[in-house]
Amino acid sequence: MIRLLFTSLLLISGLHAQTQVPKDLQVRFLAERSPQQIGQVVMAVGENRSTPFDLPSNYLSAPLTPAARTFNLRAVTPDVSLASITLPEDGKSFIVLLIPAKEGGFKPIVIRSDDPAFKAGDVYFYNHSPKVILGYVGTAKFSLEAGKGMLLRPTGARAENFYDVGFGVREEKGDRTLSQTRWPVDDKVRSYVFFFVNPSTSLLDFRAVDEFIPPPEKP
Repeated sequence: MIRLLFTSLLLISGLHAQTQVPKDLQVRFLAERSPQQIGQVVMAVGENRSTPFDLPSNYLSAPLTPAARTFNLRAVTPDVSLASITLPEDGKSFIVLLIPAKEGGFKPIVIRSDDPAFKAGDVYFYNHSPKVILGYVGTAKFSLEAGKGMLLRPTGARAENFYDVGFGVREEKGDRTLSQTRWPVDDKVRSYVFFFVNPSTSLLDFRAVDEFIPPPEKP
């Protein structure tokens, strides 16, 4: 009887922990691309459903409060699972990058938005191509394996207040340039850059999305 009572208390405690809404948590979404046929989505924990919302691909969504640190992203119509997402224990504000998965739905990449190491001016790169991506922002260089992401802090801005930026791909016959351009120095944004195979052209492509970072509040 004592063992049964103890087990029941554990189950009740576990259910309470799962259903307790962490009001201080925030999550924003950004899809590498979001097929129109997906329609609106919800965050779900069991039968608990959030208000339906659109998945943005050109900007980050508004902050949303999940019902738990582990939840499911589901399409509204039809009601199917798109991704299972677990937020780390450390941190209260997160960004979820949604990378289209071969088997359908998305592969979630969770980034802690309130990480002190993730500063304005930084760039997060994700390589959703099958090849190694090479690049530089100013004098900061990187090499990124397929299916990997990384954070880069640009360095070596020119006196004219811009960075020289170049991206390339490692081919069997040698490295090939994808793009050479310039980015202005901007301490009010963080950027997210996706490398992927464009489904319209079957060619390796990339695109960038900026996130505005409000200045710190004055004491």
